[in-house]
Amino acid sequence: MGNTYKNQPMFKIALLSISLILTSSGAIASTVLKMQETFAGYSSTSVEALVTASNITVMIFVLLSSFIVRLIGTKKTVLLGLVLAGIGGVVPMFSTNYEVVYVSRLVLGAGLGMFNSLAVSLINEFYTGDTRSKMLGYQSAVQSLGQTVTTFIAGILVNYNWHYSYVIYALALVSFVLYMIYVPETEDKQESKEEVKEPRGKQTINAFVIIQSLVLLISFGLLMAMSIKSASLVVEKNMANPEFLGTALSLNTLVGFIFSFFYGNIVKYTKNYTLPICYAFLGIGFLLISYSTNMVFFTGSLMFLGVGSAMFLPYSFGIIMEKAPKNSATLAVSISMVGTNLGAYLSPYILNFIGNVFNNPTSSFAFSSSAVIFLILAAIYIVFAKFMVLAPAEEVEIATNEL
Repeated sequence: MGNTYKNQPMFKIALLSISLILTSSGAIASTVLKMQETFAGYSSTSVEALVTASNITVMIFVLLSSFIVRLIGTKKTVLLGLVLAGIGGVVPMFSTNYEVVYVSRLVLGAGLGMFNSLAVSLINEFYTGDTRSKMLGYQSAVQSLGQTVTTFIAGILVNYNWHYSYVIYALALVSFVLYMIYVPETEDKQESKEEVKEPRGKQTINAFVIIQSLVLLISFGLLMAMSIKSASLVVEKNMANPEFLGTALSLNTLVGFIFSFFYGNIVKYTKNYTLPICYAFLGIGFLLISYSTNMVFFTGSLMFLGVGSAMFLPYSFGIIMEKAPKNSATLAVSISMVGTNLGAYLSPYILNFIGNVFNNPTSSFAFSSSAVIFLILAAIYIVFAKFMVLAPAEEVEIATNEL
């Protein structure tokens, strides 16, 4: 790879553009209520599952992406992923068949999973030093910006017709064109030969990685209540201006973006108490949401929640890499990513199970019960805070770049 093109603005824009829809699978959360009207013959849990269905195939294809890259090459993998994400994403615009919509969500997840890890690893391949650090920061910013913008647009369009909200996935076409024109194929063969000469050894996991991954599964199973239960809560509480829901959700992601941007600076002060603080924010935020009676208070609660939700995941990944067996950071994070995606996929069923156990299926109870669990986790992590000391930022960055 020469230096001619990788420093050109259009190359950087094209490379970063694939992150625009990377976390947009939940952007259509505001459509849940309207979809429940269309799919009246299905349970509310089944309709909510349309939001999270893509997470299961994201998880599968994140694990398969390295094999697909070896099979067809990096560029074709990214382009195929963008095509699948675009087609799977926009199909609900034209269908009122539940099964078709569900399958399309699975296709969306498969596409996103193909280039999920490549969005970061390609930056690591093309750049080094300060430029790489800046590009990684830009990638995170573009990802958060994409989530905020798609959530906002979907929230506006749902007021006309829920089908229109799915036009946000047409952004995949823009990324496809930019990537196809400006990003060349990478040279994987030489790297593979070097890896053969210097094998890294067998990667393993330990009890800490397993336990922390299970905690992430539970956390995301509860956290997704924000996406799948917010619309029904607004109706349940008979809040005025329900059409503001999409904007409220996009403000949540905006707050998350801001705190993610300053994450490194914040952790210098919160240190090993970062996780209990984050879980406390999540618990209090969910509790505030459950008691919301108007859209203003509800929006403020979502923004409060954005603080905790933005920071607990990077710290969790960091501590997992820190505590993983030697040379096993990549496997450890892969296992934890399985936990987060599986938790998100199972979220409608987890929340439904909790409601059935306590004989309270309301959305308000889903938020309040989740709040209790988050606060319990906060208390547990305070007790074990001395074991949650994160390595210096530069060591964590090195481990992250292995992904």
